[in-house]
Amino acid sequence: MATDILTHGRVTWTHIVRPTAEDIRDLAARYPQFHALNLQDCLTEVEFPKLDHHDDYLFLVVQAPLWDERRPGVHPAEVDIFVARGTLVTSHTGEMKPLVELFTRARDDELARDALMAEGASPLLHRVLDVLVDNSFPLVQRLEHAIRHVEDSLFDSDTRHILDEIARVRRDVIVTRRILHPQWETIHQLEQGAWPFIHEELEPYWGDLSDHLAQLRWMLDEQIEVVNGLSDTIDTLASHRIDAVVRLLTVVTVLTLPLTLLATVFGMNVTLPYAEHPALFVVVVGAGVAVTLGLLWLIRQRRWL
Repeated sequence: MATDILTHGRVTWTHIVRPTAEDIRDLAARYPQFHALNLQDCLTEVEFPKLDHHDDYLFLVVQAPLWDERRPGVHPAEVDIFVARGTLVTSHTGEMKPLVELFTRARDDELARDALMAEGASPLLHRVLDVLVDNSFPLVQRLEHAIRHVEDSLFDSDTRHILDEIARVRRDVIVTRRILHPQWETIHQLEQGAWPFIHEELEPYWGDLSDHLAQLRWMLDEQIEVVNGLSDTIDTLASHRIDAVVRLLTVVTVLTLPLTLLATVFGMNVTLPYAEHPALFVVVVGAGVAVTLGLLWLIRQRRWL
């Protein structure tokens, strides 16, 4: 849909937003060394991050977690990257706003452009990946706040909304961890690889990205443990509350049983002994009340109520 080309010194940054088949054909004509399969990946959603290395360029598929306000929840946003000597190509659907902002700043601000692109394409690649990784921290912190809210509301009288919140948070944490986990391997390959168009002095910077990803993984693993613990706690509380309701209903049923039984017996359309006696009603009601009070006393003695 939109292809912007920014050149500074010996570095050219091609930024494609919502690529079309025509954009990819133009890219193939401009860089004939790019493999057709890698170009095709820019038009499809690759479900797993990867790094393909060729003689004169690298192709990376990077994913980052994003929060979608239209359908609240975490989903992956993909960025396809070509890097060669003096060349960087980024392609994505436009959801990755930090990357759009980075390109816009480089295009509109000469000082920012010089800081980002003066040292070469591979330092620019590091800056792009750094932006994508750093953008994950606010989202993980947002999940942390959601977990804290669940903890604060755990012992509310109405837990129906808590069950829904726990399910949503668990889903978001699992999705975020699934997105970020394979990114570490991609960065590790950059750190361990030896390509002439990737600056060797960037090795500590790749290590720094790996550390950030490891920190995110650790935070998400801990969040999973907390969410699982909260889920077990809410299940236990719900079970106790159900037991209390069942116990109360059982007590009510037992207490009304004598009167119900007597009413059933003396309500039958048959001749019963002393059916015409004037004191029968008082005796039957008195017996039912006495038995009920006796059951109530027994229940209180056993501490069932």
